[in-house]
Amino acid sequence: MIIRDALSQDVPAIDAVIRTAYGEFAPSLEPGGWERMERSLAAAGFVAGGATLMVAEDGGRVSGSVAYYPPGRSTPAIFPRDWASLRALAVDPSLRSRGIGRRLTEACVERARQDGAEIIGLHTSEAMLVARSLYERMGFALVSELPSRFGLRYWLFRKVLA
Repeated sequence: MIIRDALSQDVPAIDAVIRTAYGEFAPSLEPGGWERMERSLAAAGFVAGGATLMVAEDGGRVSGSVAYYPPGRSTPAIFPRDWASLRALAVDPSLRSRGIGRRLTEACVERARQDGAEIIGLHTSEAMLVARSLYERMGFALVSELPSRFGLRYWLFRKVLA
């Protein structure tokens, strides 16, 4: 498995992985929540917002993806301007428990260090228990609760890099 920056031809595979991974949460969302969440998770939207998409590739297949935002590009309503952040970590459900999510998160942490960030942040919801556990094991600490989205509670986490 390799972790690399996504290419434009990876976008359909990224969108498919994201839809499959996050689609598991659809039953937990408020009415209409899945449709809104799905639109908010489109790879093109992350790129338009200043993110670098990274993928995990195994045997020529995209098995996971994440959107990395350098300091100054993260969503200002959620993250302080000087933080780097990661969003929409997704792993093909059939390939979970192989360290793909950890490797993608580590790649974001390393990129944040290279970009001179002292902190990298992320947000996760009450439905994403496996992801939250991974983030906490990797040293991300709870900062605060965020406004609910899609009928779910969300929390802001950060990892101090300096």
